[in-house]
Order: sequence, then C-alpha cells, then structure tokens
Amino acid sequence: LCLFILIAIMIQDKIIFEKGKVWTASNLLSVSRLIIGLFLYLLILYQHSIWAILLSIIAIFTDYADGYLARKRNEISELGKILDPVADKVTVGLSSIALYQAYGLPLWVVIFIIGRDLLILSGSLILIGKMNHVTPSELPGKIAVTVISLLLLSYLFDFNPVKTSLLLLTILIIIISFIYYVVKFITVFRQNRLDKNESK
Repeated sequence: LCLFILIAIMIQDKIIFEKGKVWTASNLLSVSRLIIGLFLYLLILYQHSIWAILLSIIAIFTDYADGYLARKRNEISELGKILDPVADKVTVGLSSIALYQAYGLPLWVVIFIIGRDLLILSGSLILIGKMNHVTPSELPGKIAVTVISLLLLSYLFDFNPVKTSLLLLTILIIIISFIYYVVKFITVFRQNRLDKNESK
C-alpha cells in the first residue's frame, strides 16, 4: 500500500526530481531499508532470530544514517522526504505482522501501529495533493519508530521482563507522535490558507 501511494504520487508529478538529488547516498539508504523490510518479514516469519536481529539493527542504523547524510551532504530532497518515512512504515509494518504470526505479538498492537502509520500517510497524501507540500519525518516520528523497534526486538528475543513496559511506552509514544503530526498538518494547512488570502 505504501509503495502504491508513492508510485501514485510520482505519476501525478507532485515530486520534483531535483538534479543531483535522486540517486543520493541518503536516498539509497532509504531504498535499502525498504528491501531490508521484505527480508526481515521472511526471517521473522520463519524464526531465523539471529539473522532477523542483525538485520533489525542495520535497519535502525540506516533510519538515522539517511537523515544525517542528507543534512551533512546537503542532499535533502522532496523524494527523500517521502522515501524515508515510507521505508520506516514498510519495515515496521511488515516486522510487526511477522511477529504477530510467529512470536505472539498481540494483534491489537499490530493494528495500532499500522493504523497510526496509515492515518499519517493519508494526512501527508492530502497535503501533497492539495498544496504540493511534503512533510518530512521529524524527531517524534523517529522516536516512535525507535521505541516500536525496541518492542519488536523484545518479542524477537522473547525477553518477557520488558515486554509490558515497552508495550505501554509504545502506546504512549504512538499517541504523542500522532498528535504531533496532526497539529503539524493543521498548522501547515492553515498557513497555506493564510498565504493564499494574503496573495489575493
């Protein structure tokens, strides 16, 4: 679904492919995380725990490295602003589904995680469609992905002492990050309306 949305946005010419900012190191890291997500799903599903854990650590590393490289190398682009959060959502979504199937992650947690991501993606899609504005992934979103990843790893390790604590923390951070993005979307939408009124 995420990939379909990304392709649909591209077809509508809403993304500006800036020269020199398409095949960048940061974008390639985001694409690599999409591929990692697919392999991670299979490794978790078939309970290859060690390989799944190693791949999870690599995915978490690329999540922070792509943003760092984009800023450090002046590679921030509209394409990168979409690839980064889509890669996060695909990887986390597939991992949570596999953990539900193979390791007993509660179904309601999976629904909670994927539901939040779909709502944020829908909001982003509305902003892109109406205002051609791409909202980049921000710190609350990154923190949410990190906490969710720790929860998923606790199930992968079957480390019971921290499962309940991480479940509660995950719920809290998902709610906080969702509220943050809702406020962000409303602010951008209102600012756009004010700019339009002032230009009349």
